[in-house]
Amino acid sequence: MSIDKTIFDIGMHIGQDTAFYLAKGFRVIAIEANPLLVQDAAKHFRNEIAAGKLTILNVGIGAEEGVFPFYINAKYSEWSSFDKEIGSREGCKEVVDIPMIPFEQLLARYGEPYFVKIDIEGHDFIVLQRLALTDVRPKYLSVENGWPYMLDHLVSLGYAGFKFINQAKVQEMKCPSPAREGIYIDWPFPWSSSGPFGEDTPGDWKTADEILVDIKAYWDNPARDANVHGWYDLHAKHESAG
Repeated sequence: MSIDKTIFDIGMHIGQDTAFYLAKGFRVIAIEANPLLVQDAAKHFRNEIAAGKLTILNVGIGAEEGVFPFYINAKYSEWSSFDKEIGSREGCKEVVDIPMIPFEQLLARYGEPYFVKIDIEGHDFIVLQRLALTDVRPKYLSVENGWPYMLDHLVSLGYAGFKFINQAKVQEMKCPSPAREGIYIDWPFPWSSSGPFGEDTPGDWKTADEILVDIKAYWDNPARDANVHGWYDLHAKHESAG
């Protein structure tokens, strides 16, 4: 089955989500600032890259073009960031200079994606802000944490359906059969992966007002503990998706 759709994996990390998107039959543009992870992924996905199904870019996504210090975290590679405070939590392994581009340059080069996953430690909202400067509106997207101000911004961009999904439960998630996105695969979602996307995500789509109740219940909880209450991604569906 051939699928003429592209996914942007903004924050490829170790490639768990990229592997899933490829298995579902989508083309993938993967963004990863950590050069060590990019080297590993280039070897692991060499066949997909050679076939033109995957492009990996060793860049960051930010508000301006240039070269900036990237802090590779000593404890967890997923904490690595252009934000020194985030990238240096519990120790910094290395600081490297990495090119950064505004999100609109990625869109101009590769066109409108069907789905965008955004998980880039401190620069997540910048992607949404730069998206507002364009006419491009991916049908689906997800963004880490999903703060109320992110929801407000997404509503201003025409997104009308939302899900606030607990990523701590990703290993329990299953792809629906028949598939609603791409081809069906029986995929075991590993810990720290993002899980299903688009119409394959669990639960019903909610309005902005409805999902805000869920978002505030999580973020306003004075006893909030990720080990107990989990951590969340906000999924959004554009009004044009029907």
